[in-house]
Amino acid sequence: MKPDRKVLLFLPRGFEDIEVAAFTDILGWTRVLKEVTPVDVVITGFKRTVPSKHNLIIKTHLLLKDVKAKEYNALVVPGGFNDSGWTEVFKEEVLSLIQTVYSNGGIIVCMCVGALPAAKSGILKDKRATTYTASKRHDNLQILRDCGAIPVKKRIVVSGRVITNRGPDTSIDVAFRLLEMLNGKIDMKKVRKALMFERETK
Repeated sequence: MKPDRKVLLFLPRGFEDIEVAAFTDILGWTRVLKEVTPVDVVITGFKRTVPSKHNLIIKTHLLLKDVKAKEYNALVVPGGFNDSGWTEVFKEEVLSLIQTVYSNGGIIVCMCVGALPAAKSGILKDKRATTYTASKRHDNLQILRDCGAIPVKKRIVVSGRVITNRGPDTSIDVAFRLLEMLNGKIDMKKVRKALMFERETK
């Protein structure tokens, strides 16, 4: 059996609830099924507790300042709402975290507008990527373009070790995609079966 995988889940204030729950639940099932390689999900943020947009309060396992980025196989950055504090994802500490995990061979998962800090970090330069396109205030695809990415209008885009998606609707599919990239298709299908999913991810 492969050694345990470690996924770092960064929570900014005002995060989109489902874009976090999909990963804690689906990856959490790897610790329920004995025949599947376990994936540890470590939740981090700037504070001990982080509120979502819809007032779900989550306790972090580790403060961001104490994270050793090289220990993780993947980093997940959820989208969220600017008016609820989500813009802290653009702080230098977060951009540096994205760069470090990626440069050490890790997978970067950018949910919804989570693609924007990834683009600003530089890891999306010359890569195809997508993001949330239903905003009436911001042209998010143009922001990707301005940062050197190649914006495309698709549900999910996988460019090497970077996954971007268009929004909350693809959260479960992206979580399964990450599991497949970490553990392989066999483990992913075992978890899908245990969770009673019958359709295949696209």
